[in-house]
Amino acid sequence: MVTLKEIAEAAGVSVMTVSRVINNVPAKVSEETRARIMDIISERGYVPNSFARSLSSRSSRLVALVANGGNNVLRSPYSASMVGHISSFVQERGFSLMLFTVDDDYEDVTRRLRTWNVAGAIFLGLFDSALKRIRKDNQIPLVFTDSYSTERQLTNVGIDDYHGGEIAAKHLIDNGHTKLAFVGRSAESPVLRERMRGFMDACQERGVTLLEERTLPDNPPADEIERVLLKASDPPTGVFATSDFVALQIISVLSDHGLRVPEDISVMGFDNLELGAISRPKLTTIKQDIEKKAQLAVELLFEHIQKPGTPAQNMILDVFLVERASVGRLKNT
Repeated sequence: MVTLKEIAEAAGVSVMTVSRVINNVPAKVSEETRARIMDIISERGYVPNSFARSLSSRSSRLVALVANGGNNVLRSPYSASMVGHISSFVQERGFSLMLFTVDDDYEDVTRRLRTWNVAGAIFLGLFDSALKRIRKDNQIPLVFTDSYSTERQLTNVGIDDYHGGEIAAKHLIDNGHTKLAFVGRSAESPVLRERMRGFMDACQERGVTLLEERTLPDNPPADEIERVLLKASDPPTGVFATSDFVALQIISVLSDHGLRVPEDISVMGFDNLELGAISRPKLTTIKQDIEKKAQLAVELLFEHIQKPGTPAQNMILDVFLVERASVGRLKNT
């Protein structure tokens, strides 16, 4: 691998002069010398070590994306979509994205952010329990997504999860479904709790009771889906899952047992992933604008990078119903 020292020797200049040319640092380097150095760099195929430069610089051109959920976080289509959009928006600004995942080892967050000397970080997933500590230990700009923390001076981009639950319940009830099931019960996730709270409040408003035995946890196993949706003495006619990914899994299980959607049972999801638009049947869902959420997170981060002391902001995006083919109207309504 070609080094700065070899380029300097070939050009008959110091290593510092070569470094100044590579980093475009204003200095008294003649155009003739600059051209000679660039010719040698081109001839020998020198590639700058961006990592080493970021470590030695006070201000790197690296942004960290810290994802909570272990090593397989990209298994989630939602997370994969967020990572893809964030990466694209970061690169448009001439920065590079460093992705790493964490699974409750929050000390590792600070250790990695300092090791990589990042300019700022975006957090994807649930960090509320350790948020205060993360902010205290890191003095760089931090932007969180989908946080329900009560911490002051927190910059966050989220969506109206409660409203999403409301919309789903009202759509199913408006189509004659009063025997409903909810998939996404969670004691740990404030996002899912808000979606369930909105769903239950809308049911109560319309005089519909959501039975406890018809609520399932997030990502339930197939036998639980079968127990609640297939083997119950009085099964539900409409199901709301708090993610498209889970909704499509439910449709698959139902199909394996010969049930048709929406003829035998209606299913709704949440997110508006591309998968839902090409599934059979196409999935009725609650749309959150994932690309817009990613764009705002990046914009807020760079605003804080470029203007230290910018006040914290909490931006909440609305959600919308996307009607497709997986919810049908009951014939007796």
